[in-house]
Amino acid sequence: MMTKITKYSIVIILLISLTSSCGLFQSVDANDPYQEDPSTPPGTIMLTEDLYIDRVPVTNLMYKEFLSNVENYWSLEKHEKLKSFPRYDVDKDSVFIPWTGNTRLLMEVTHQDPRKMITTKLSMGNYTSSPFFQWHPVVDISKEQAELYCLWRTDLANSVYAIKSKNKSQRARFPYKVKYRLPTQREVVAAQNKLEREFKLTKYQDQIYAYTGDFSLFRRMQDDQNQMTIMEIKEIAKDGVYNSLLDRKLEYYDQEELKTGFRCICEILDEDDVVALDD
Repeated sequence: MMTKITKYSIVIILLISLTSSCGLFQSVDANDPYQEDPSTPPGTIMLTEDLYIDRVPVTNLMYKEFLSNVENYWSLEKHEKLKSFPRYDVDKDSVFIPWTGNTRLLMEVTHQDPRKMITTKLSMGNYTSSPFFQWHPVVDISKEQAELYCLWRTDLANSVYAIKSKNKSQRARFPYKVKYRLPTQREVVAAQNKLEREFKLTKYQDQIYAYTGDFSLFRRMQDDQNQMTIMEIKEIAKDGVYNSLLDRKLEYYDQEELKTGFRCICEILDEDDVVALDD
């Protein structure tokens, strides 16, 4: 029993730490993104009134949070159960029930081979586990894994809205419902064109996979609420894989060296949209 209690305590601490990186379980104070701008999904930048996109590609730390949830709390069965949960006054213990993850699903969404070399000096295992690379983009993810991440993130975000809201009035501060998914290539082009015109697009064209440079640089990219960052990687879209820089010239890596990551786009749904989806 002592082993289980210890494991549960560690998992809870890890969950709180990791979700705070996405703004999901910070205390209710002036620095809480849900209080500063409850209408904006954490980690995203606005494209239209009902469409937002991740400011940076999904990071190793974000994906590790996903793996932790699949191991301990989330499954496709849980996804179905959450559909019947109320929209406010939800106890977090009813969502994050220990040992309700899915081992088979965890195997499906975990990186295939930690021994695979990203560079001649860096293995996938070291890249995904080293604190130095925790804010760097997760790479070598399949489309199916990325889609499951989006599904989990949808459940997590809507659950947190319900947990943070004690009544209908508090719940009204947040979107009625959010839905994370992979963007289409057309949406990516439109997003970059719009944000570039507004001086909200940052192009990072330097090394990504080396233990050198500024340790917190990638963290600052994620924390910059007014910029979307693109870099020299490929990204997974709903309708294929695209170069994150689109038709811009590569400066640091050659085309064949580009790794594949992804970012989410977030739809804001109203009650009518949700009813239509349920029909």
